[in-house]
Amino acid sequence: MALALKTSTLLPFGAEDREALGAHGIELVERSCPTEEELIEHGREVDALLVVGEPVTAKVIEQLDRCRVIARFGVGLDNVDIDAATRRGMQVTYVPGASVEEVSDHALAMIFSLGRRLPDLDAATRRGDWSILDQLPLFRRLADQTVGVIGLGRIGQVLARKVHGLGIDLVAYDPYLSADEVAALGARPLPLDQLLATSDFVSIHTPLTPETRHLLGVAELARMKPTACLINVARGGVVDQEAMVAALREGRLGGAGVDVFELEPLPLDDPLLALDNVILTPHAAHHSLESMNELRARAIADVAAVLAGEQPHFPVNAVAPR
Repeated sequence: MALALKTSTLLPFGAEDREALGAHGIELVERSCPTEEELIEHGREVDALLVVGEPVTAKVIEQLDRCRVIARFGVGLDNVDIDAATRRGMQVTYVPGASVEEVSDHALAMIFSLGRRLPDLDAATRRGDWSILDQLPLFRRLADQTVGVIGLGRIGQVLARKVHGLGIDLVAYDPYLSADEVAALGARPLPLDQLLATSDFVSIHTPLTPETRHLLGVAELARMKPTACLINVARGGVVDQEAMVAALREGRLGGAGVDVFELEPLPLDDPLLALDNVILTPHAAHHSLESMNELRARAIADVAAVLAGEQPHFPVNAVAPR
């Protein structure tokens, strides 16, 4: 029987998931492996890895002589060295699209919450402060503001359609789409610097790559309106977190909704936690009953396919079946 190692306590497997693997002659082993050393220790004798955000680096891959497939629960692949896996003949798979609705909903919820100052109003109501509206600047009507979307992949496109459907002014930047393709989503295409200067809410939806690391740094944040809000439900490294904190502290940025961080879990002494103009969530934008079911089912199906010598449905790299 083949062995599959699930390396995270996140996305728990139930009896039905074990049965689905067992039907393909695969036994599931679950071990928390947050480090390279633990991945190597527990992964040496398995045929498949099922990973969330664990560091499947070249160092790890070189030690996994038996492994044939690395299945990533989700779409981000910055934790897996795809080139190293390809050199070793290991298939890498992912699960695109499973959380598109959830992540776009999360971004939209942050836009509404920041725009209506819901955390402030909730906290004031709980402490009996019914004069809170006298202490806050007047809210702006969302329909009279502009939302800017950076990155029009699956999630960015769905968010764009939702924002456009609400009748909100929409601008977008994606270097890989034509102006006509952007316009078809109901958005006005703008260069990044103009989008930042124009938008009241900026929502980021790009993968983390060497090209997008700190895509929004000191200079880019300085282009934003001092009343604007930044939403990041993509990857922490796309935004220079230190620069964002400084802008929020100094009143050069109005607010932020952040689900992803440069270091996760977010340390309890992180300066973001001391700010009252941010909404923070623990990398939870993808989460729902439906998305979790899809993530497990699709990952299991691709692991079973690869171990049976077949092509997976969602390959990341090109390797010959074996």
